[in-house]
Amino acid sequence: MNWFSGVLNVVAEPIKGWQERKTLKLQQRYEIDRLDHEADVAKANARLEMARQGQSQDYDLDRIATRNMQNSWKDELILIVFLTPVIMAFIPGMDETVKSGFGAIEAMPEWYIGIVIGMVVVIYGMRGLLKAYLQRGLGHIKQSRPGTRNN
Repeated sequence: MNWFSGVLNVVAEPIKGWQERKTLKLQQRYEIDRLDHEADVAKANARLEMARQGQSQDYDLDRIATRNMQNSWKDELILIVFLTPVIMAFIPGMDETVKSGFGAIEAMPEWYIGIVIGMVVVIYGMRGLLKAYLQRGLGHIKQSRPGTRNN
């Protein structure tokens, strides 16, 4: 019987070693999957926190811009520039000049129009509107209006 247990040990030891290696490999795979999951959760939490901070920073910048308007003439100038075509449209003979001016604006490159919009938004402290405009795409407004050229 002693020789039989010796043979069994010779056969069983490699099988036992193989099983231990397989178990260890599965444990390592489980640990890697667990760590990957933890990393994904940490990344998601970091993105969430960055979004929260970004919103807070945008709000703070907009609040500062609004507070600075009290000591600035830029907002009045922008308001005058934007209301001038509205007033001119009601003056006889000036409506064609207004239309011609808007035609010239429409012919400007989108990047330039985006910069002008950005400046107005920053001056008035409305970064959220600029963000929404940029997320929709610079050409969205032009492309949605019939009779305008698409860049």
